[in-house]
Amino acid sequence: MRVLNSMKIEADKVEVLVTLRENREKHQKIVQEARVGYLKAARKELEIRLKQLESGKIVALHFSLATPRDNTSVYDTAIEMLVLHQQKTVTLDSEQVRSLIQDQWDWTRDWIATNAQYSQTARAMRSDNDD
Repeated sequence: MRVLNSMKIEADKVEVLVTLRENREKHQKIVQEARVGYLKAARKELEIRLKQLESGKIVALHFSLATPRDNTSVYDTAIEMLVLHQQKTVTLDSEQVRSLIQDQWDWTRDWIATNAQYSQTARAMRSDNDD
């Protein structure tokens, strides 16, 4: 890995932008799925608690549902930077290739784990990464 840390490449800006926009689209799809799944789970928890309260039971109203995570703004910033970039190529190091091209950001693992609670696509990604 040490060798990769010192490597830099020149990449076609348009190709990087296309890949980054595709990655953003996949990210948004998972976020939307997770939001829908979260709302279902939250509604179910609320209905359970409401029935308990209506029956006179004293229940804690603490919920342990993690909220879906959305890092779309990270993609938006990277896309905007590339759009503003004046050259036809862009210099990328190994970490930038890993994030921008391979879609493996420093937050990816936690993002998948949180959203996999509510998104089938994220669950599939998690099991793919476990292999």
